Amino acid sequence: MTSYTIMICSEPYKFEATDSLINLAKAIIKKGNTITGIFLYGSGVYNMKKDIDTGNHIRNLPQKLSDFVKEHGIPVAGCQTWVGLAGIKEDTYAEGMKDEGLGELSNWTGDSDKLIVFGAGA
Repeated sequence: MTSYTIMICSEPYKFEATDSLINLAKAIIKKGNTITGIFLYGSGVYNMKKDIDTGNHIRNLPQKLSDFVKEHGIPVAGCQTWVGLAGIKEDTYAEGMKDEGLGELSNWTGDSDKLIVFGAGA
């Protein structure tokens, strides 16, 4: 069994990174592996906003991510610095998401066998 930490560095509707993350995470779990945590960095912190207005024709990726991690008990944290720079307030976080420092990413990475990064970086 392999454990993974996943980091996403792009906003929900850029490069399909959020969809790809969820699909890969489903496959990881289906094969009996585990996900230690998902860390949102750079513009990836926008994946933690519950109040994104997607209208009727666009899927709500932050909600889809929130539902997935809730179902599987996977912790999700957004980088505190980037959350602050983006002006995202705690009352707008999707359910089950929190902000943490890079120390949490370091802890998760140390506890995992592999780190997977989505996005072009911050």
